[in-house]
Amino acid sequence: MKPTVWSLPGVLILSILIVGLTACTFFERKESETSVTKQILPAQPPMVSKLELVQSSEGARLTPKGDTIPGAAKVQKSAVDEIRENSPVVQAAERHPQVQEKLGHRYFFISAEPAKSKERFCPSSLLRSSGQAVTIPALTRLTYYSYSNTAAVIVCMNEQEFVSLPVVPKDYQPPESDREEEEAIRVARLDPRIQDKVKDLQARVILTDPEWRLWWWNQEGYGHRVFYVTFERDGSGAPQYWAVVDLAQEADQDKVRQAGAEPTR
Repeated sequence: MKPTVWSLPGVLILSILIVGLTACTFFERKESETSVTKQILPAQPPMVSKLELVQSSEGARLTPKGDTIPGAAKVQKSAVDEIRENSPVVQAAERHPQVQEKLGHRYFFISAEPAKSKERFCPSSLLRSSGQAVTIPALTRLTYYSYSNTAAVIVCMNEQEFVSLPVVPKDYQPPESDREEEEAIRVARLDPRIQDKVKDLQARVILTDPEWRLWWWNQEGYGHRVFYVTFERDGSGAPQYWAVVDLAQEADQDKVRQAGAEPTR
């Protein structure tokens, strides 16, 4: 006869399980409560300073308006702001034959900054072809995105002397540059689906990251620099129109993948 739950062996097994669970609960370790000293709340709640953001140019990143912290300007002014696209180190890099080959004829300058001590791409200690390590204290890291080759390009420079072109992972996406944002906005405004509607609207841009799925199921624009552009009334914070711009495409009419009006909320 096949034993059931209510047969003698089944009842014994069930009883043992109940006793075991009860014992575990009884001997369970209880954490001691942390004592907290009570404090009197202030009579008046503290004042909250309103953070106002300003936009220096259409499509540029928002930055805090003013700053009351002494010396904050020195902190906020980064090395990226000091090394401009027309600086000698950038011009010297773009004249180098190896850099020109990597960039191709369509590319955007992203940023230039002094390499950090534990820099991933431009470390302060490099190996020469002889295998001997040499320390270069004043390396500058230049970042580009090549639309000709659909890849990020990083150049290591020692002042105006070319040092190396490190290997950059294929899926590495540097942050968007101001020129890329301006180009995405320009192209989005030309799209016939929204052209007449966005003339007097303010634009904002973010760099998207189309998902990898499975070959033909990959999200549209996967592996490209795709920007999501929205248009709104000044300071409203409520986008009215949008466009998905793929700057990897050569012709302007092919760059806008989608465009339309935001759904009414």
